[in-house]
Amino acid sequence: MNIFEILREEHDNISKFVDKFEAMAIDLMEKNEISIEEYTKAIEFIRVYADKTHHQKEEELLFKAMLETKDEMANNLVNHGMIVEHNLARLYVWELENALKVYQKEPTVKLKLAIVTNTMSYVYLLRRHIDKENRVAYPYGERLLSKEVIEKLNEQAQNYMK
Repeated sequence: MNIFEILREEHDNISKFVDKFEAMAIDLMEKNEISIEEYTKAIEFIRVYADKTHHQKEEELLFKAMLETKDEMANNLVNHGMIVEHNLARLYVWELENALKVYQKEPTVKLKLAIVTNTMSYVYLLRRHIDKENRVAYPYGERLLSKEVIEKLNEQAQNYMK
């Protein structure tokens, strides 16, 4: 598999998670129940898989290579689009985690709202973000980068964080 196939496969896995994450927010709204354990597992998946495995692979390999071309469009796409959205996703997770911690001690409607809001903000952001990367960022990278650079990235992606 090449780097683009690996990243798209990871997107498929993240998309499946995002659907389950949305269902957790719906359950909270409909049943007025929250599983702190399930939310903790969700945050762990986001931090370990979506962020550390996937987003870091993009940032440290693909996006870094795109930026090294000094292409203005690549710079705008990466620095003013993809990286901003990665950081926004991290913010939503941080806010969610804080709301969950406080909710455990003091379960208020306001904190429940913060949990649902940050969960759904993450869900909506990731759905749009994945679509943009699959339809715009990756195809642009495939056109922009030389065959040699892509081959090097393919090798690095196969061995990333092993």
